[in-house]
Amino acid sequence: MSTQGQDALKRVNFFVIGAAKCGTTTLYARLNAHPEVFLSPLKEPNYYSRADLDPARFSKAFKTNTKLDLTGYLAQPDPLPEMQVGFVQSEADYARLFSGATDAHRVVGECSTSYLWSPSAPEALHAAHPEAKIVVALRDPVERIFSHYLMARKYGFVKGSVVEAVKADLAHPDPSWGRSELFVELSLFEAQIARWRALFPDSQLRILQPGALRRDETWHDLQAWLGLTPRDLIDGPGSGDANTAGLSRFEGLNRWLTSTGLKQALGRLVPSGLKSSLLGWYYRSDEVPTLTDAERAELTALLAEVSAARQD
Repeated sequence: MSTQGQDALKRVNFFVIGAAKCGTTTLYARLNAHPEVFLSPLKEPNYYSRADLDPARFSKAFKTNTKLDLTGYLAQPDPLPEMQVGFVQSEADYARLFSGATDAHRVVGECSTSYLWSPSAPEALHAAHPEAKIVVALRDPVERIFSHYLMARKYGFVKGSVVEAVKADLAHPDPSWGRSELFVELSLFEAQIARWRALFPDSQLRILQPGALRRDETWHDLQAWLGLTPRDLIDGPGSGDANTAGLSRFEGLNRWLTSTGLKQALGRLVPSGLKSSLLGWYYRSDEVPTLTDAERAELTALLAEVSAARQD
């Protein structure tokens, strides 16, 4: 790796590691709006969890709907455009994501939700950035599952009720990131956080409890903890909730388009000026289901069952 790449990696001192569907996109947008913060334009590079991720074994639907070859993306001049997720394999490619950081940026980092889930990520990240500050955003674990289910159903990865989808996922013959949804596994916060606490002192870990992101004091405290000049982030870019729920008007067709990869291909053909309005029509929010008491009870029981089995 070049000296420039090594210098870029030396600047990295901050990570949002999850949990998935717990507000990490909102965290990314609000923090990235601060002039003293530089976050990787590829929001989720998943670099330090790569030992637990095998893109070659991702499901067909996941492969066809995720940009796995980042060669063209990384070859673009700075500033790189923002992109949601990728799977960076080499140190040089990872360093490229931070080439736009300067001395004016007190905080330089990224937000990969796979890190909280990944057994190997804590040790890999600690070896490279032992002084880094780490943020974990939490949510009621059942509500996290339901939000994850709504997203997966929106994009055509699952069907049926939330309980049906979760049970099907638990029965997956080869569960892992990119091959199954990991609905329950991603809500087992206690064991995941313990892996990070074994390596990073509490002074470097900030656990945001459920509901914290909706309070102004959270953002003020977070800026102080990161050593940033205080700024009203609530009124800045990205202040609204990200990744809002919605369901396709044509769910059967939507699942077929997802599984074949045609949705992504068709998306590239739609003029950028029309894409937003078309997606607003294609995904409707007025018929999004809500979590029932019966579903909550059943999901709570499934969580307890899996958690107990992992402890045996």
